[in-house]
Amino acid sequence: MIKITKIEKHEIGRLANPTKVALENLLIPISDLTAKQELAQYIIDTYNLGQLDGIKTATAKHVLDFTCIAMSKRLHITAHITMAV
Repeated sequence: MIKITKIEKHEIGRLANPTKVALENLLIPISDLTAKQELAQYIIDTYNLGQLDGIKTATAKHVLDFTCIAMSKRLHITAHITMAV
């Protein structure tokens, strides 16, 4: 299983320090998803966050960092990926 923890989202805008909102942790069967893009899409679908805009590829293996667009707002999402047994 894959455990996704510390999921945080905030709106990208003109505020210097946007408010971060914590989302619930997720457990995903390992056979379903493995690539970061698939994990990002799973989070977007689970929390109804709109459409995937881009994934940051220059991050550590345990970090998921991407942006999505929902209702003409751009959201920045970060999370930690852990392999759970």
